[in-house]
Amino acid sequence: MDKLDSVKNLDACIKCSACTSQCPVATVQPLFSGPKSVGPDAERFRLEGIDIDPQCLSYCSNCKTCEVTCPSGVKITAIILRAREKASLAGQKSGTTRLQVRDLVLGRAEYLGRLGTIWPGLTNGLLKVSVVRVLMEQTLGISRRAPLPPYQAKFKGIRNNKLVPNHRLSKAVVFFPGCFINYNDSLTGQAVIKVLEHNGYDVIIPNFHCCGVPLQANGKFNEARGNAKKNLALMNPYLQSGVPVITGCTSCGLALKEEYPNLEVSGSELIGRQAYDLFEFLWLLHEEGGLKQDFQEIPVSLGYHAPCHLKAQGIGTPVVRLLRLIPGVRVLDLDTGCCGLSGSYGYKQEKYDIARQIGEPLFRRVQEGVRIGEFQSMATECGGCQVQIEHGSGIATKHPVWVFMQAYGLSLESF
Repeated sequence: MDKLDSVKNLDACIKCSACTSQCPVATVQPLFSGPKSVGPDAERFRLEGIDIDPQCLSYCSNCKTCEVTCPSGVKITAIILRAREKASLAGQKSGTTRLQVRDLVLGRAEYLGRLGTIWPGLTNGLLKVSVVRVLMEQTLGISRRAPLPPYQAKFKGIRNNKLVPNHRLSKAVVFFPGCFINYNDSLTGQAVIKVLEHNGYDVIIPNFHCCGVPLQANGKFNEARGNAKKNLALMNPYLQSGVPVITGCTSCGLALKEEYPNLEVSGSELIGRQAYDLFEFLWLLHEEGGLKQDFQEIPVSLGYHAPCHLKAQGIGTPVVRLLRLIPGVRVLDLDTGCCGLSGSYGYKQEKYDIARQIGEPLFRRVQEGVRIGEFQSMATECGGCQVQIEHGSGIATKHPVWVFMQAYGLSLESF
């Protein structure tokens, strides 16, 4: 966002403070004055060369609730992120050297995943040792109490990583797995492929890099743009042929739709309108009469949590509508706010308690729902939300694609 765009965006702010009243961080952390104050209000001063404490900017969790709430469509989170980048370029530090190293590590989710999946059993065992967690907290500032997700064997989808003949491209999709599926939940990635194939699609999986959201959230903006350009180069041949790009992660999906179109490289002009959340794509397929509905009856009741980055996409909750097509499935959209984790935000020692306080209303609602029999377990598309909800409530939480696997009578035995 250049200076002229910033001014135009600021002029749309009507000072209603709706963003601050709905901000999950400002609700629990008095040191954070809210998105309006550190975003549009402070940007007026920043445009005149007057800087504010970068530490205040770091409290923003990038959940985008402010942008969802804003009646004028001001890109408040984008303003805050740009301010953080400018502060970094100006040499302003938002923490100690230890915390800067921590942000460097957490931003590289792709590299951490590659290391963690070399020997997942050993990695997971070490992460459960209390001494190791204490050392991680003392040396890197990664909270010993944070719910670090376990690693699985790296997602490959080898049999789908194939060239599709031109005459089949009309029934092909590109699947962008994201780091959580790639390294922490490869079985869900395989389930996504199975469901798409069951509906007649060839699934193409280029060797993608991290979408860039973890890098951006931890202050590595150039690196985030570098990853985005590499990913667009891999997608571009398919985008030019009109092939949709499907994501199973809501944060990756938001990046593809909002961040990637801002890049001046081939394919950026197409990705915004050819990227789809998995269930957004399946719902559109249903509306066109193309979704297979050979569902088996499943007697299950689910609570559903809509991730913040799904809400920011403005597509509603297509998975809830789809689940209600399956005989026997009961689903309740809890609509109880942010889980608090916000990617790597809740892993940080100084942010862990903030994240837990943000998520507490959701955790209590989940526990109460199970206790009184409203639902049996939880479902949500975001891997981070899954981890945080289980951590805070103790209730099992999975990606909704598993319900469709069961309803379609599919298995992973062929992988």
